Order: sequence, then structure tokens, then C-alpha cells
Amino acid sequence: MTAKLPPQLVSSDLPAVILSQVGKNLPSLTVSIENWVTLHSKHVQRLQSAWGGIMSRLGIDGVVIHSGVSALKYSRDDQYWPLAATPHFVHWCPYFETPAFLVIRLGEKPKLIVENHNSFWEGPSPRLNSWDRNAFTVEPCDDLSQQKWPSGYAFIGDDIRLATKTGMLIEQCNRDDLMSAADALRTLKSDYEVACIRIAADIAARGHNHLKSIFDSGAVSEIGLHHEYLRLTEQTDFSLPYGNIVALGANCGVLHHVHYERLIVAGETSLLVDAGATFNGYASDITRTWARGDSAMAKIFKVLLASVDKVQRELVSGVTVGRSYEDLHNHSHERLATVLKDCGLVSCSVEEMVSSGLTRLFFPHGLGHSLGIQVHDVGMKKTKPSAENRYLRNTSLITAGQVVTIEPGIYFIPSLMEQALTGPKRAFVNEALVKGLSPFGGIRIEDDILVTDQGAVNLTRDLVSG
Repeated sequence: MTAKLPPQLVSSDLPAVILSQVGKNLPSLTVSIENWVTLHSKHVQRLQSAWGGIMSRLGIDGVVIHSGVSALKYSRDDQYWPLAATPHFVHWCPYFETPAFLVIRLGEKPKLIVENHNSFWEGPSPRLNSWDRNAFTVEPCDDLSQQKWPSGYAFIGDDIRLATKTGMLIEQCNRDDLMSAADALRTLKSDYEVACIRIAADIAARGHNHLKSIFDSGAVSEIGLHHEYLRLTEQTDFSLPYGNIVALGANCGVLHHVHYERLIVAGETSLLVDAGATFNGYASDITRTWARGDSAMAKIFKVLLASVDKVQRELVSGVTVGRSYEDLHNHSHERLATVLKDCGLVSCSVEEMVSSGLTRLFFPHGLGHSLGIQVHDVGMKKTKPSAENRYLRNTSLITAGQVVTIEPGIYFIPSLMEQALTGPKRAFVNEALVKGLSPFGGIRIEDDILVTDQGAVNLTRDLVSG
């Protein structure tokens, strides 16, 4: 929320989002290293200015950010998960090649201390050129643990043991005041960050469009569709920004369905794909739902699907500067209540549906979240949502420079439908229609939205086929 930002962060040093970079010039960015270097250089200048204000206010002489760690899968094992990059490190640069420290000092060029590759088990990560290495002083070393830091320095990262080896004081590791300020800074995206998210969206869209084509053509399985998505987007399960949700039929009602079935499904059914991609460490997050079949219930489900899609587009247009995101979330329940009424699922008034909590049985999750380096990015839930919105991940005031998702849905989740059919409003719920539509599972439509002073810019809608 902008009002909560320290005064040093709200300044002309934070550049406004350049709309021309979204769409018109982005195709050239995929092939022009010079454009990427320029965008990233300006991004680093922005961070230097903002971090200078943070460090001066908190009385910190220097900040050391570790690139990240690989965690053990089990304490009595020798197998590790892939590297979990420290988001605040990635915020400065997409350096993933070897372990590294980023050192930030007031009035100095940021320094990358990179550990020389010395393992014969694995090779270094591929070198990325879509950023400005010259914005940093790069200093190689054989062992990061041999670095030593003065007492006035602070540390950000998960490897506290490494931090203490370098002389860092425990109380200077992941300080709440420093982390909160750094999180707030990440809520307002630079032009470089927006470009990264847009390219990540373009990659993900190729996978979505391919899966729709396969689904339309005939028999499919969830595991087969998942593998096709990985192939088309040239990702692995571990390089995805989050585990793909690929669901057929009733599984579309499992909000985080990741246990893919191998059963090949032909004929009438639905498909929900919630899947993204990464570029330079930034994520995209797209969801689409499709259906096939000509039965009476399939036709009703398709009408419901078209209605949710229309509502989603209207909600995107409601992403305006100065509005509370929670207010938009509450408005989404009013709009979805109208859909439930128009489709004959619920017969009571829109006001009764919302006030009684009935809409929250059909739409139990939040309208969306912040998006960036982390799929559920930080800094935009500083206040708790109201009790009825306990799953809402964004309670911020909508501000130019934010990137958020808008993802309304209607689901037929068995446990929640049981509550609807036995609760105080059961007389208004069309039991036959609920049970008839339950084999289709549910609907979710999600796009990634850039907030500007001129309105919402949809970063994904034009990339994914209907």
C-alpha cells in the first residue's frame, strides 16, 4: 500500500511504467540484448536510489543478500531440492550460475561476489545475457564463507549458518524492518520487471494454446497434457514458477489439483489449466477453462463459462488506482451472484447470496494476488482481510506500478456443495443443476494485470486463444 511506504521510497527516482514497453516494443526485446541491458540498467539505478533511502533510515552500513540455498529433501538423506533463489537477490539481477553474495553499500556500485564453480557433480546454471552485468562490480572467490562483514552490515537469506561464518550478527539476519521495506519496494514494478513478466506470459501462453488444441481434438489425459505443456514451454517441473494445475472433469473443482490422472478421457468433459512460466526469475500465472460436449448440462456449463469470462473482463476494467483490492474482491461476489442467478443455480436475491455467504461456497478463494518474482508476491497483504475473505492474498490499495492477477471462478466442490444443499439457503439452491454440473468440476479464468494511471493493462489476454 503506497501510504505505508517510507518517504524515501516515494520519489521521482521510481520511474513510472512506460506503456509503450507493454506490447508495442516487447517483441523486439526478445531478440535485442541491448534493449534488455538498458531496461535492467535503469532498474538497478532505481534500486540503488530506493535502497539508499532504506539503509539511511535504518542506520545500516551495508546489506549482504545471499543468492539462495538448496534444501535437503529429508534430514537423513543426501538428496537436495533444486536451488531456491532468494527473491530479494533476484530483484537486483538474474544471476543463477553459481552461489553468490550481492553487497549493497551507500553511494557505491553494487557488488556481486560470485563463487567459482568447483563441483564435478553438476555444472553451473546457463549464463543469461538479458541483463546489465556492468551495473555491478563482479568479484570471483573460491568460498563465500571466507568473506567477512563489519558489525554494521545486515544479511538477507535462508542460510543463516553461512551468514554467521562470515561474521554476521544473528540480530542482523533477516531484520523485520529491513525485510518489510524491501517487500514494499517490490510491490511497484519497474519497466524491466513488467517486460520480464510479459515474456514469461508469452512463454506460458504457447503452452495454454497447445493444450486447448489437443483438448479440442479428442481423447486426452491429465499427465499427457502436463507433459505437453512442459515440452511446448521448454520447462521442467522444477523450473516452473509453481506446480501446474491440469484438471479434467470433476478435478476442475480441486483448486490445486496436481496429482495428475493417467486415465485417457474422451467425449464430454471440461479442462482447467492453471500454469505459468518464468523469465529472468519473474513469473506469469494464467488460467483458462474449456469444455466440450453437446448434452444439456454441457451446454449450460458452457453458458456458465462464458458468463464467468465476461465477469472476469469486467473485473479487470475495475482495477483502478485508489481502489481497495478487497473492495474489488467483494464486488466480484456480487457479479458472480448474478451469474449464479441467471444460470438458474440459485434463486434468491444477489444481496441474500452475498450476505449469507452462499457465493463463497461457489467461489471460496480470493480474487487474486500480487505477481512478480514470487507467484504470490510479497508486500501487498500488510493488513488482514475481513473475516469472510480470509483467503484473500491482497489487501492493498491499488497503485500504479503493481502487477496483480484477477481470477474469479465458480466451482462445484463436493464438501462445499453439501453445505449449500443443507444450509439455511438450501431451498434456493437448484440441487438437480448442481449435481448435473458437478462432473465438470468448475471454472477459473485468470489474467496478469499491470496497474497504470491510465487504467489496467492486461498482460496475458491477447496471448491466449479463447
